[in-house]
Amino acid sequence: MIDFDTFSSALSAGELDVCLRLLRNPGGTHPTSAVLNCRLAEALFHSGRRDDALECGSRAFASAPYDADAAHFCAWLFSNCGCHQEAAAAYERLLALSPDWAEGHRHLSGSLAAAGDLDGAVAHALRAAELMPEDNGTAIHAAELLLRCGHVDQPAALVRAAAARQPSDDRVLRVLSAIEMLLERLDAALAAIDAALAITPENAEYHLHRGHLLYRRGDVEAAAAAFAAAAALDPENAAAKRAQMTLHLDHGLMTEATAIGGALLHSHPDDKAAAEAVLHLLNRRLETIDGDYIVLADRTTAQERPPRPLPGFGERLRTQCRVIQALIIRETRTRFGDAKLGYGWALLEPILHITMLSAIFSLMMQGRPPIGTHFFIFYFTGLIPYLLFVHTSSAMSHAVTSNGALLQLPLVTTFDVIAARGLLEIITDVIVAVILLAGFGFIGLEAAPDDLWMPSMALLVTAMFGCGIGFINAVLTVRYRSWDKVWPQVTRLLYFFSGIFYVPGMMPDWARDALLWNPLLHAVDWFRAGFYAAYQPHWLDRSYLVILAILLLLCGLALERGMRRRLCEPL
Repeated sequence: MIDFDTFSSALSAGELDVCLRLLRNPGGTHPTSAVLNCRLAEALFHSGRRDDALECGSRAFASAPYDADAAHFCAWLFSNCGCHQEAAAAYERLLALSPDWAEGHRHLSGSLAAAGDLDGAVAHALRAAELMPEDNGTAIHAAELLLRCGHVDQPAALVRAAAARQPSDDRVLRVLSAIEMLLERLDAALAAIDAALAITPENAEYHLHRGHLLYRRGDVEAAAAAFAAAAALDPENAAAKRAQMTLHLDHGLMTEATAIGGALLHSHPDDKAAAEAVLHLLNRRLETIDGDYIVLADRTTAQERPPRPLPGFGERLRTQCRVIQALIIRETRTRFGDAKLGYGWALLEPILHITMLSAIFSLMMQGRPPIGTHFFIFYFTGLIPYLLFVHTSSAMSHAVTSNGALLQLPLVTTFDVIAARGLLEIITDVIVAVILLAGFGFIGLEAAPDDLWMPSMALLVTAMFGCGIGFINAVLTVRYRSWDKVWPQVTRLLYFFSGIFYVPGMMPDWARDALLWNPLLHAVDWFRAGFYAAYQPHWLDRSYLVILAILLLLCGLALERGMRRRLCEPL
């Protein structure tokens, strides 16, 4: 017989199994079962059996909805086991019993943030800060969550109040410096980090942050000294070495940059960001080899070269084109290089899509498409513009968030990584369209367009439309992390409202008039009209699509340019 009061002492594995079987008994609804489950869960947790501990904790949590002690224990257990959603539920139950429990709001905020509910985490963090106005840690936590949500002014007020209340707290001063930097107040940011360093001069991260501020302000020598101080305090800090290497590289000190790069690779061989930074350094070194050599046997010295003039517009444009070309090659290798089929995966999606639609609607429409004689051609003309738009706008959405390491390179901007993804998708979808047309011709289908110019222009305008939306999506995805969940739902709706597997002429007039507000429907009909000479719909408005595509592309470019600095900064 097991004595449940001895759970505080160490139990053998066999005894724990016996206790677990007893508490799994469906009849174990005794009022003390929650206490016993909590005690057994604690013993199992400390024995390394987390799954069994979670089972007992969940049973205790469900059996005692008004037991504060059980809820306290379950919140602790769920948090330590990484079950943040369950931990949040436990803290919510405790707060229902004690609404003004400040620490509970703070813990609930942390659990909600870990579970991905930033809005709820912010609300409870602000409530905790309100209940504990003197606690700087709570103010910092609330400020960091607000920054992650894209807010700056509200966390600035919180942290400034905390700094005024307790000016000797270096943590508050460090966060204040970061906020002032986001607000483009570099002098105030420097003053805050200098005050933090006066309190904690041995903190390498503070020196590194100060170096970045000085470098942004143009004080290169002071920035180099700050980076050196950070590297001296923490020799294993890869970020400090990368900053030193970048600074030397930007000012032509190739020897010093190469020495630091070699040390960086030796100390951090698995650091992807370090490898990319050193690769960029090596590429820059190769660019400096221009054919001027010195014959050592003659003991001659090279003549001093005159300073190179600043690059003109044409040279900068060529450099940016080379950067985008390199990024496209990198994206191609990343996307297709590891797959056995390579570009075959890009072909597979439209082929399967067209085959599925053809099989389904050939039965529903008794073997004849709405236009023409072949279902394959009809659905090809509907899917290609839709896929071009969706692939371009969706791939560009994650360009910034997926290439954070590349943005640390001086020559690479957010425009480059976004444009590279968009161009790769456009090139891929055009190649897929050409291959499919060739395949249709090979199997005997008359797939050649009646007017090649018309579908070509339709695809060009659709690509502009997709790129404009893609630039806007890329900014929204960085600033609002939930946007990447919203946009796929929009594209699913467009699938049904863009005339892919029907023609608007099949609809009632009121339905067709509503669908005509969808610019993608005009793109599909414009592309389709080039393949069917007899299909010239009176509702097709090419100027509407062209004007909207140009306006969205200009808006997307302006938005990216205006937000470029903030897009590169971690929230």
